[in-house]
Amino acid sequence: MTLKLSDLVKDKNKIDLNDICSAWTWLIADQKNVLLVTVFGDMFLVGQLDEVNWLDCSTGELTRVADSVNEFQTLLSDKDNFRNWFLTPLYIELQQKSIFLNDNQVYSYKKMPVLGGEYITDNVEPLDISVHFTLTGQICEQIKDLPDGTPIDVVTTK
Repeated sequence: MTLKLSDLVKDKNKIDLNDICSAWTWLIADQKNVLLVTVFGDMFLVGQLDEVNWLDCSTGELTRVADSVNEFQTLLSDKDNFRNWFLTPLYIELQQKSIFLNDNQVYSYKKMPVLGGEYITDNVEPLDISVHFTLTGQICEQIKDLPDGTPIDVVTTK
């Protein structure tokens, strides 16, 4: 299966960007704008210095991935980057299992990887985009200061 970037991102014109960013302001308040929203409910944002940052909502991490939008576009041609940022093997498996998204949905984890969930099809479900970003943002904010290994009650979306 040959994938294009357009297969792996949502149409920003159909998303209330203020809404999906609201639960993440604790981490992304200084970002200038949203560049891309992935089908796995992550975001690529343009920062204050025009760098590109990846908000990985499954782990609650904001990572600088490029010094500019032009560099980011170049880095997209690297297969490892593409695979890592857009989870292409998992996307292909979901397509093969006929687990598709509606316009207002992203693939979300039943048990978030930051809480021990796995990047496997049985741990993924289509979820309303607003619900996904609200849940992941709130959970990640609540656990951000906990030391690694801190026991917590497991949170799932189902």
